[in-house]
Amino acid sequence: MIQRFEFLLARRYLRSRRGERFASLVGWSSAIGMAIGVMTLIVVISVMNGVATEIRDKILGFSSHVEIQGAGDTFAEWRDWLAVVQSLPHVKTALPYISTQTLANHGSKSAGAILKGIDVAQDTVIAAHISEGRFLTSPDSAQGNNLFEVVIGKDLAHKLGVKTGDSLRLLSPSSGISPMGASPRMRAFDVVGIFDSGFYEYDVGLILAPMQSVQRLNRLGDEVTGIELHLDNRDQARLVANLAKQALPYNAWITDWQRRHQSFFEALKMERTAMSIILFLIVVVAMFNMVSSLVMVVMEKRKEIAILKTIGTSHGSIVRIFLLMGMILSGLGTMVGAMLGIIISLNLESFVAWLEEVSKTTFLSGDVYYIDHVPAIMEPASIVMVVSASLILGFLATLYPAWRAAQIPPAEALRYE
Repeated sequence: MIQRFEFLLARRYLRSRRGERFASLVGWSSAIGMAIGVMTLIVVISVMNGVATEIRDKILGFSSHVEIQGAGDTFAEWRDWLAVVQSLPHVKTALPYISTQTLANHGSKSAGAILKGIDVAQDTVIAAHISEGRFLTSPDSAQGNNLFEVVIGKDLAHKLGVKTGDSLRLLSPSSGISPMGASPRMRAFDVVGIFDSGFYEYDVGLILAPMQSVQRLNRLGDEVTGIELHLDNRDQARLVANLAKQALPYNAWITDWQRRHQSFFEALKMERTAMSIILFLIVVVAMFNMVSSLVMVVMEKRKEIAILKTIGTSHGSIVRIFLLMGMILSGLGTMVGAMLGIIISLNLESFVAWLEEVSKTTFLSGDVYYIDHVPAIMEPASIVMVVSASLILGFLATLYPAWRAAQIPPAEALRYE
């Protein structure tokens, strides 16, 4: 059990007298190094968590949790499949869609994109992301009103110089027959809205239109590309996908969002792990600095240690004195680093936005990093793990100097005093 005089001596040794300040300075510098390491680790882990969560939310906020396709590019039996999957647990909506490549042309500008035909009457997910104009209206099959209209991503609109009310010509990969032979089919669509998903790949490469118009443009009849399932709990996607495999014919190709984006999120996870290991080396270096500083303190305090032993202080007390010194240094460094890391993580996004405004520089470009800001999400488990690892390393750093202090022979230390 730690006694009061042991704590008082440990605190006193941390405030060395003039002429003995170098070791104390090295000790406090190691505590500062540990604080910097802990702070950096917490900030980096929070940013990596924020980036992964932000990208996942953006992807799933604009796409399905489970996707079902046939054996070919399109299939006709989708109505039967739709009836089956709508009865599965956790399924909120099951919507057919058509997806095909297209070349969009406006004036002298052209860009490749994905033309996606959706069920306008039921698809409310995309409608929430309209930033200009309006969402698609359900086409009147009798008169064909509102059939050939589209909404496009904001970055694609900027790329083509398109605004709401303009006409956009879309080129279909399917061929039509003309007097000159086979030629791609082309149709003019009215741009009625512009969406902002917050995810660059969607905003620069996706065009949405009523499903009937895409079917007519590509001469698909009543066929669709697939069925998208939106769930009440995205974490149940794998369960629902497995249930759908059991309920649908063998030629159904089913995938959930976790498998669809597995390589991407695995890469993010690996990057987070690698960054954490590299930055943790800062804490490890601070630990070795603490070992050397405590050994220097032991050498400077040889006389005091010898006197303590002479008056009957036990080996255990000597060990505890230097263990307390190390734990005070590592504890202060860890706690200060943790507090700074939490404060920075909580205010990082606004601080980076302020820096961008002041410096007139964009640190994150959406077309490169998928997101255009720096999100930070702290996980209590990650903070506890970083703090615990730092404290354990600090404790390990004190073992050798404390043992070294306890082994000093009093007679040898006092011989030349």
